[in-house]
This record gives sequence, C-alpha cells and structure tokens, in this order.
Amino acid sequence: MAKVMAPAPPVGYVHRASLLKRIDAVLDRRLTVLQAPGGFGKTTVLADVSHRKKKAGLVVAWLSLDQDDSPDVFGNYLALAFEHAGLDLAALNDEKGWLSYPYTQQVGMLAREIQLHADPCLLVLDELERLPTATVELVDFLLRHAPPNLHFAMAFRFNPGLDLAAHFLAGTAIIANARQFRFSRPNIAQFFDGALSRRELAAVEERTAGWPVALIVDRDTRTTGAEPPRVDAAGLSENYVGVRLLRGLSKWDRALLCDLSVFDWIDADLVDEVLGSSDARLRVTTLPCLDGLLLPVGRDGTVSRLHPLVREYCARRLAVDDPGRKRLLHARIARALHQRGHLRPAWRHGTLAGDSQLVGQLIEDIGVLGLWLREGTKGLTSAGQFLTSGNTARYPRLALLRCVYLQLASKFHDAVTLYETVSKGTAGFTKDREGGDAEALTVDGVFTQAVLAGGTCRSLHDALDPLLPADGVSKDIGQRARFVSSAWHLLRCVSCCQRARFAESHRHGLQAQSYFAEGMRHGDVITSIYLGMAAMVQGRVQDAVDSYKRARHSGKDYFSSDPCLATSIDILSIELDLERNRGKAIQQRTLQGFTELRGVWNEIYAVAVAVRAELAFEQYDSQAVIQFLSRTIADVRMFGRSLETYAYALLVLYLARAGRGAEAGQIWVDHALPCGNAELLDLDGQSWRRMEALSCARVLLLAEQNEFEAASELVDALCATASQHGMTRTVLRGLSLSIAVAHRAGQEDRALSRLVEFLRLTRDVDYVRPLVNQGGVGRTLLRRLLETNLDADLQSAAEATLSHFGVPRATGAWEFTPREMDVLVEVRHGRRNLEIASALGITDGGVRYHLKNIYRKTGVSRRLDAVRYAENKGVLF
Repeated sequence: MAKVMAPAPPVGYVHRASLLKRIDAVLDRRLTVLQAPGGFGKTTVLADVSHRKKKAGLVVAWLSLDQDDSPDVFGNYLALAFEHAGLDLAALNDEKGWLSYPYTQQVGMLAREIQLHADPCLLVLDELERLPTATVELVDFLLRHAPPNLHFAMAFRFNPGLDLAAHFLAGTAIIANARQFRFSRPNIAQFFDGALSRRELAAVEERTAGWPVALIVDRDTRTTGAEPPRVDAAGLSENYVGVRLLRGLSKWDRALLCDLSVFDWIDADLVDEVLGSSDARLRVTTLPCLDGLLLPVGRDGTVSRLHPLVREYCARRLAVDDPGRKRLLHARIARALHQRGHLRPAWRHGTLAGDSQLVGQLIEDIGVLGLWLREGTKGLTSAGQFLTSGNTARYPRLALLRCVYLQLASKFHDAVTLYETVSKGTAGFTKDREGGDAEALTVDGVFTQAVLAGGTCRSLHDALDPLLPADGVSKDIGQRARFVSSAWHLLRCVSCCQRARFAESHRHGLQAQSYFAEGMRHGDVITSIYLGMAAMVQGRVQDAVDSYKRARHSGKDYFSSDPCLATSIDILSIELDLERNRGKAIQQRTLQGFTELRGVWNEIYAVAVAVRAELAFEQYDSQAVIQFLSRTIADVRMFGRSLETYAYALLVLYLARAGRGAEAGQIWVDHALPCGNAELLDLDGQSWRRMEALSCARVLLLAEQNEFEAASELVDALCATASQHGMTRTVLRGLSLSIAVAHRAGQEDRALSRLVEFLRLTRDVDYVRPLVNQGGVGRTLLRRLLETNLDADLQSAAEATLSHFGVPRATGAWEFTPREMDVLVEVRHGRRNLEIASALGITDGGVRYHLKNIYRKTGVSRRLDAVRYAENKGVLF
C-alpha cells in the first residue's frame, strides 16, 4: 500500500508559501511538473499538496513509481491508487475479464470511470524517471486521452521521454525546477528554528546552496552542546549521494564527476585542458543528476562549481579508488591555473598534489618582486605560507621570498639572517641554482634588500644602479624584459621621490605605468601613491588628489581584501587634508589599524605616525601626542635607525610646541640627533620627510633654548634647500617657523616679512596648517598685517588665512581659570610673585598656588614656558 499512499511530512518540514502557491493550483491546469535532482524535496512538496487537496474532498490518487512498474503492473497500481483515493470502481471490477484486456484498454476503461465521476480528480505520479520505457509510453497515452476532469501532478529528476511540449505550448502546464525548490535564507533560518546566528546562517547558505537534503545533512551532523551529532556526515552523504542521487549513472559519467570534484570551479576550457578532452561543457551540462547542483560562479554563467555535498562525496571516492589520479589532476590543475594567473589556487593545488617541488617552481616563476607587483604584500604573505624548508633550500629566490615573509611577520632578525645566508650562497645574488635565472635573482635580491631596509632611499638607489641602464629599453621588447624594466622604473620612482628628485620620480613613474602589463596592478597602485606624494610636497594639490583617487579605485577593484593598501591611501589623503587645514574633514577623521603598516615601506608608516600625532593634537592636546609618540618610539626601534630618528624628531617637535624645551633638548642629546645644518639638510643620505622633520624640530628646539640666531640661520637654510628642490610644503613649514622664531626674538618686522612670503605662496597652494599651528602668534600677526597697507591680493590671502583660525579654542580639560589667566598675563609682563600678588590683590602663596595649577595643566615647569604654551593654544594674546 505504500506505493499508493502519499508520505507524511518529515520532521522539521518547512512550509514554503511561495513555492506551494505556484504548485497548489493543480486544478487550474492540466499538468503540473516538478523537475529537479534528488534531494530537492519534490516528493515532500507533492505530498503536502496531496494531503491538503484530499482534506478538501478531492479525489487524489498517489502512485510512487519504480523500475519494476511494467505497463500491466502500472495499470493495476493505477486502479488501486484511485480506489484508495475514494473513487468508486465497482463497475470496473464487475466487468468480466478486465485484467485480460491489453493495458492500453485497461487505462482507457479507468479513464472512462474517472470521467463518469464528473468531479475533478488529481493523479500524482512520483519518480517517473524510474519507469521502463514501455510504461512511459503508457503514461504518455493516458496524458493524451485523459478526461477533462483528470489533472496530473508529476515529479521526476529528468524527463524519461514524455511528450510534454504540446501541454506547455497550449498553456495548460507549468514546471517548477530546482531553482524554485532551493531554500532561501529565510527558509533556512526557519528550518533551523531560528537557532542560527547571522554569521552561521550565511555559512550554512554558502555550504548547502539551499539544497534541502544538504540542509538535512548539515542539521543532523551538528553537535549541540555536549550531545554528539545525530549521524555521521560522511556516511549520510555517502548513502544519499552515492546510492540515490547518482543512481543509474554509467561508470564513465561517475568517473567524470570524480574528476570534476578536484576542480575548485568548472570552466570548460580549464577542464578540457586538464582532462585532455574537448567536450567538457557538453558532458557536464547534460548530466541530469547535476541539474540544479552546478552552482554558478560569477554572472555570465560560463563558470560553475559542484555543489559542496556532491563534490565532497566524489572527492572521497576518487581518493579511495584512485589516489594517484587525484594527485595527477591536482598537479595538472596547478600548472593550468598558474598559466592563467590564478596564483594562490595554483599553489594550493600543487600542495594537494603533494609536490612541493612543483609549488616551488610555480612561485619561483613569478618571483618576489613579480608577486609584489601583481598581488602586493598580501600575495607575498600568501606565497610564504606555501614555502617549505625543502624548496627554500633548493631555490634561492624562494629563500628571498621567505625573508620578505619573515619581515612582514615582524621577525626582523630572522629575515636579515636568512638574507645574509642567501647572499653568501649566491655570490651576492649573482649565481642562481642550476637551471635558474641569475638576472631574476638579482632583481629579487634588490627588492628584498629594499623591503628589509623599509624601502629607504639609500638602500633602494644604491642597489638599483647596476640593474638596468638608465635609458631603459624600447617598447618593442618581450614580456620578461618589460617586467624587469617596469620594476626598475617603479623602484626608481620611489627612490627619486624620497630624495626629492621629483621631476625624475615623475618621469620614472609614468614610464613604469606604460610598461606595466595587465597583471601588475599592485605596481600601478604603488606608482600612483608615490606620484601623489611627490605632487603633494610640491604643492600640486589637484595632481595629488587625482593620483590618490586612481590608487584608491584600483585598490578597491583589485585589492579590496588588503587592509594595508586601503589604510596607506587613507593616511595620505588625511595628510593632504591636514596640510590644507580642512577642519570638517579633519575632525571626522580617525586612523585605525595603522600599526598593520609596520614591516612594509617605512615611509608610509612614517606618514601614519605623523598623521596620527597631528590628529591627536587636533582632537585632544599636546600631552596626548607626546604619550602616543613615546609609545610609538618603543615600537619602531626594530625597524632601524631611520624610522626611530624620525619618530624622535616628531617627539622633540611636539615637546617644543608644548613649551617643554628642557625635555626636548635632553632627547636630542641622548639620541645623538644631528645638530649641524649640513647634516640636517642632507637629501642624499636621508628622505625628504626625515630631513623636514629633523630640521623643523631642531628650529623649534633652538628657539626654546633662546638661540634665536641659530634657529633663524637653520630655518633660512631649510627654506632655501626646500625651494631649490621644489618642496613647497616644506617651504611653507619653514616660513611659519621663521615667523614664530622672529616673533619670539622680538623681530616683528622680520616676522611680518616672512608672513607676507607665506601668504604669497598660499595664494596658489592652500597649505595653511603650518601657520595655524602657531596659534596665537599667527593670529596676532595676521591681524597686525591687515592693519597695514596691503595690495588687494595679499589682503584677500591674509583674510582667508585668518578665517582658518576661527574662534580661539578652549583647552578642554586644560582650560585655565580666570585667575590663572590673570597670573599668566602678569608673568608675560615679567613681574615676580610679590608684584603679581600686589597687582591682583592676593597673597604670595596664592600666586604660587595658581602657578602650580598652571604647571600641572600645561606639563611645563617654567613660567615663560607656561606663557608660550598658552600663546600657542590661542588663549593668551
């Protein structure tokens, strides 16, 4: 009787209203077809519809079919199904010899009884694909000659040969396929009774692709608390996929499926290349059991992947039945993917093939610098994870990659030690392994040296000279020569930018971009970054903005998962906003995750430190900056002297700005920072950023020590050097310092003269931040200048600059009380404690009390330092 009874709903059955609505109107049409592979719930949904129609009083005949249902057996079960459904077939049973009639006549006689019943009847046929051909023809006969009151609902995995076209063309039939049966995310949540978190729900959807049977496997193999899973996942999928889903497949089709399980995705060209076939697309798409289980990858539909449950089963079978073939296919796929530029999947397949030598060859073929140009630091890190002691010992270029990998993992000592070992073993990176590429080894050696040095200008520039003639090569070159040339021009662009040779940097940058092939997108992003930095320091604001935009767009398109790249571009954009004193943008900026940049180019990390410090000063106070820089110095010591010196220069600068000159001076002495102008302004041995930071910090320190003449001499030399190299940003910083030094030295005419120079420059370049940072001094001098006879352009520039100062900022937690402000005013006038007490009508002890509070708030220990602090904060005029 089971053949003629609709099964009961399974445990956890999810009533899907949208699907049932489509199928439920079975009486509105002649034929309802459910076509999908096994496990999509066709039987369950049909049974649900059948039970509800039966409860509504409809005659619903259910028949589960199999391969033993020959035509005569089918006729008997068909009659039994209608009898069980409540149709009165007494007349048919009384008819003598009914069973002796040919089965077509039997079906006709049954159809006549259904017609006499007059009311609508529903015949449900499940698993039609299992029927013998002769019985399929009988069902086709019934479809053609059935009375008008008989409606059909049938489910099959594939059409066994029924002529259904006429019904669809006539509009009397519908079909529900695998897409409609797939569970949506809300359906999946309902299936798990709402017990999944959002992340778990997304993971289940990805893992099961909404295939109902896969959801059942996932649910029943889950552990809940201390309870073990209900069933074994491998056993359940083995039983269902192997016994039910793939039943009836030929051994050739099963072999194809097992081969396909090795592929991450199924691309016909890739499959044909690996399998040595020419009809992969046709064979795959015509396998009925895969209807709905080939999941699309991308939007164009040309690439797909096997459903995870099917793939896991087939992969297990291949591993058991023919492990050698599985390794062979992995190796072939690795080579094919490598040729297509899918590097990480290629390395993974090579590893799964158990062939570390193959993996080494594939990675070596790209090389350290090639990987960086294509994939960036994330690609280098990924490749490093596939290295083994065996292939790094065999391939010197892979050992260099290991150096970079260790550097990015902050294992600096290990990286340097390995680099020196490789250098000795290759005669200074000139002799590669037997059959290797000495020129490529030299290129990778230069790049690795630059990475270990943090990309500093001296290491880069000196190492590049022997690599390629300065004239480069013509465009009519091979792919290999183009790669070497593009890499050389990119590193020259970086090196020249650091050494303030901006025109040369620009030329090399454009040359590099013209040589970059399609796959060198990371190199193109880095070039845009350095072209933007060169434009920024030269005061070419729009060029800088455009370069950073280009870098950002390419980064989002091709390196969206690389946080270092996105953070680097954010930092440089914030730096530009700071120079322009774009208040709203600055106030809204935060700088999270900048520590991820450690171990990459020191210059980018240096910008991050400077930007973070200035944001802390803008949004908090000088004490917050000093605390941040003190912590940072401890972190950067491992990166080498250059970055540590830069951080110390920033610390001295902010200490001097806070009036803590004694501490700043001690740091300068303790850490042997340069004192002579020639050493400070050297652009051959240090980057322009370090030169700028050291020189500006030294000027402020000298002014704090009242060495105004030395400070003026240095700042004039700084402006001259910066002007000579086209460093507009540095010139403006120097002029703002010159204004402050002259003001503190009592040289008002010199201060106003320097202010005029500053304003003339800012008419073309709106880098007003350096003057704004002078606080009350800048505001006071601007007001004085506006009281003089100025030409219209200069007056407009002065008014525009003054608008950046706005209302004097309160000092927040450091705000002075009115009495403390009175004391500061008296101190500025040079009065002693007793004189202040007499002027303010308080005791000498009261003056000392207020001074103590002032020292606590400002972090200084001298009276004049406290006055300067208040002036710099813009609260004392």
